[in-house]
Order: sequence, then structure tokens, then C-alpha cells
Amino acid sequence: MKFVVGLTGLCCAGKNEAARVFLEEGFREIDVDALGHAALEEKKQEILDCFGPGILSSHGTIDRKKLGNIVFKHKRELEKLERIVHPVMGERIKQIISNEEGPIVINAALLYRMNLDSLCTRIVIIRSPLLERINRCMDRDGLDAFSTLLRIFSQRKLIPQSSMHHADTVVVDNRGTRADLRAKILELIRRWTEEMGLVWNRTKLS
Repeated sequence: MKFVVGLTGLCCAGKNEAARVFLEEGFREIDVDALGHAALEEKKQEILDCFGPGILSSHGTIDRKKLGNIVFKHKRELEKLERIVHPVMGERIKQIISNEEGPIVINAALLYRMNLDSLCTRIVIIRSPLLERINRCMDRDGLDAFSTLLRIFSQRKLIPQSSMHHADTVVVDNRGTRADLRAKILELIRRWTEEMGLVWNRTKLS
């Protein structure tokens, strides 16, 4: 059977760290952010027609930081970009799931916004305190405090509150160490294999 885990969380909550644990345990990761990078190049001309040549880098590629400065400040501009790239990304995700035999984890901040939750057997939402997320974002992306808050604020509605009551959804609190988060993810994998009667050999669920 297909076993697909949707992994999501707000900016710098720790979902990438959680994804590493799934990878170590034999899951195939679908990195939606990486697919987004590919979609930007695939739809480059359409994006340029929409946002203009000012979003290009000196090498002629789309500068994600310049584009981000536009779309994270204006909701309508973000929606324009999503209408261009999301269909391409969604089809690629479905293709990967169809061709993969082993367990899969979809690493996606936009899991619900892209309706990818409908493809999942289980969903994991990583949560972390706001101050910790702000500090991680500033350290990771080299952003100033204002840009960091703007990005975090733009994502505030990505995780619907109703998901908290979904039977197949688990919320993981990531306010401790990496080892703490790893232990929580490993426990989830163990519990799922027992509940669903799945055979687990670190490379495949069957």
C-alpha cells in the first residue's frame, strides 16, 4: 500500500530537521520547495511576463529573493505566482507518488494551500514558539528582523486550525533539542507501523 506522510509547519518551525529523520528511516522525500525552484525555471517566461525583468539575477536566472520581496509584501502578487507554479508542482508530486513503491514524506510548508493533504496517509505538523522561529529564520536566511517578521506573518494562515482535529493529523512540539525532535518522529513511525500492521525494514513499508 502507499504510505505518504505530509510534513508541514510554519517558517523555521523545524520541518526540514524532521524530514531528515524520515529520510534516515527509509522514506523518499518530496521536497516541495526544491520542486518550486524547478518550476520557477520551467515557467520562467510566464513569470517574467507577470513580474518583469527586475526579478532576474546578474546570471539571467530568477532571483528568488527579489521575487520574494514582491510576493511576500502583496497577497495578490503571491496568488499570481502560485497560479503559475503550483499546477506544475502538483503534477510532479503526483507522478513521484505514483512511481514510488516505498514510504514517502511530502515536505511542504504549503501542504494545505496546495491541497496536498488529500494525497497523504498521515500528516505531521511541526510547531515551535514564535521567538525561536524568528531567531532561526534570521540565522538561516540572513534576514533582518523586519523581513523575518514579514515572511512569518505572510504564512500565518497556512495551517488551518481545523487540521488540529483531523484523525490522521499529529502536532509535534519542537521547542527542545534536535535529539528531542528526532525521538518524537521515530516514535511516530513506530506507532504507525504497529497501528497499520505494516512491515518496516527501514527501506519499505508493505
